[in-house]
Amino acid sequence: MKILACADIHMGRIPSVRTTDYLTSHSSWDEVVDKAIELSVDVLILAGDVVEQAEHWFEAYGPLISGLEKLAASHIKVIGVGGNHDYSVFPSLVKESAHIEVLGLGGKWEYLDYKGVRFVGWSFNTRRVMNNPFDTFNNELIDTDNALLGILHCDIGSSISSNYAPVSHNDFEKSVIPWWVLGHIHKKEMYERAFYCGSPYALDSNEKGEHGLYLLENEDDGSWKTPEFIPLCPYRFESCVVTLEGAQSEDDVKDALTQSLRSFAQQITGEGTLLCSITLIGSINRSLDIPSILTQEGLEAFIMQVNHWRVSVLGNYQDNTTLDVDLEKLSQSPGIVSLLAKKLLNDDELAIMVNEYKRIETQSFTSPSYYALDAPNHTKTDDEYKALVKQAGKKLLYNMLNVRKGEMR
Repeated sequence: MKILACADIHMGRIPSVRTTDYLTSHSSWDEVVDKAIELSVDVLILAGDVVEQAEHWFEAYGPLISGLEKLAASHIKVIGVGGNHDYSVFPSLVKESAHIEVLGLGGKWEYLDYKGVRFVGWSFNTRRVMNNPFDTFNNELIDTDNALLGILHCDIGSSISSNYAPVSHNDFEKSVIPWWVLGHIHKKEMYERAFYCGSPYALDSNEKGEHGLYLLENEDDGSWKTPEFIPLCPYRFESCVVTLEGAQSEDDVKDALTQSLRSFAQQITGEGTLLCSITLIGSINRSLDIPSILTQEGLEAFIMQVNHWRVSVLGNYQDNTTLDVDLEKLSQSPGIVSLLAKKLLNDDELAIMVNEYKRIETQSFTSPSYYALDAPNHTKTDDEYKALVKQAGKKLLYNMLNVRKGEMR
């Protein structure tokens, strides 16, 4: 048997991709359907969050039903579970279409036997589920000679306080089911007995890396082959580090940008649109004004072709460069400039400033006034915080030196 598995399509939500104006709220679903037919699979699995929200039902209904009918015409069975986004949509879908089987409606485990495989699944029955679904798992579900495959929308390895069906890695081991198809996390992730499909199309710039589907097939003895990832998304978000070490001019900055992007794109297999968020590092001439050189408007207009990639740059970038300010020399000069230079050279003083930086950042992202902001994608290391503090300190020193020169004139 050949099975194609996907999750988190979120129909009704148009992916936030600036350079592709052809995308609709059902583009990825249409591609999933076409790929299933192209591969001549027996079953398509939908592991939850097929629809963004109940209010998107009217927008999603036509394309969804049309896709199910195309799959049925190709003799492809569709089996799914409800996620936290579409928990209220799938019950309606079951009534509307005979071409899909949704397991576990009402938050109860169910199974379906089809072509020698027992599919076992559980669905959300409310938007938030804080209980572990495996707490109600019945071993009678796996009392069969058929091959077994699990389907679940859940938060694996998360805190027990999660609102999205928190489960542990041990739960999959205890279930005896050899493979679990998971939904909820939009990034593909492979574990020993389970895997997150990820969203078939990246929905925003935080969803980096490859996006697509997984193909599962039986061995001759009925066991499962290792799931095979099938790329699907025609664009890809990635992060690229641009080293500006020693940059003295605007041309140096632009040359370093294009060279870094070219080298980066050449290392990535695939084709389509490569959308890069960039981080700038290195010590640069103190007179360089990076924001005036790399403007958002300019970066968004930038396009270059590298192999099979059409490379673009996202307008927002992380500037971790430092100015080539001689702290040792300045620490020997008189006045307030010397005091700041000495602080930036002192590890104990830096540690104090790093802790203050952390406090302000945490306060900002947890304050109701800043809820509209995106929280950092990852937790910064102490070295990263130290670099940011030094960067800010050196910029302040540079401005102080310019003011001093102006006064001397």
